[in-house]
Amino acid sequence: MAKRSKKKTNTPRAKRMNRHGRLQSAASWLKKYPGERYIYGYRKHFGVDTGTAIAELKILGVPLSEEMIQSARASAEALVKQKQARKNKRMLRRQEEESSEFPDSDETYAYIAGYTNWGFPYGITWAEMERFADQDSLDDLVPPRPPSQPCTSADERERPYVEDGGREEVPFDIEEFIRYYSSSRNEFM
Repeated sequence: MAKRSKKKTNTPRAKRMNRHGRLQSAASWLKKYPGERYIYGYRKHFGVDTGTAIAELKILGVPLSEEMIQSARASAEALVKQKQARKNKRMLRRQEEESSEFPDSDETYAYIAGYTNWGFPYGITWAEMERFADQDSLDDLVPPRPPSQPCTSADERERPYVEDGGREEVPFDIEEFIRYYSSSRNEFM
């Protein structure tokens, strides 16, 4: 039977160490470290947070001034606040996109039904949508079907019979219109 090969990790060894391993490795790392910012360097090299870096450097006997410690803690807090602000901004942007009245629309089209092979959108323009929104103009365009006239298509069967004398105001529902338009487009594709 062939020997199984071990999975190789991409995480550096220094960042996989526990405290005991870090303290042993840090002694040789401190001798090679050229900078003065021990807290920052330790934090980046071993992948720990600021508090852990300060505590472990104190255990190792590195001389840290109170000013260095306060500065490192302040920068860590500022980083956390900055991260939270970015997260909040991202969430607000996502909520605005989701709560948009017309999710598939732009400045030309009120509803984008799809895109051509070349990437051009097609659908219902804002001008067409205004005509559909005006219920009186729709009633004038489509004459009422008398009950004696047979239905010639499935669309006519769904259209209710309206008598001439008693027209009723029906509010325009954009979601229903979009669903109907999308389903009729899918039948032909």
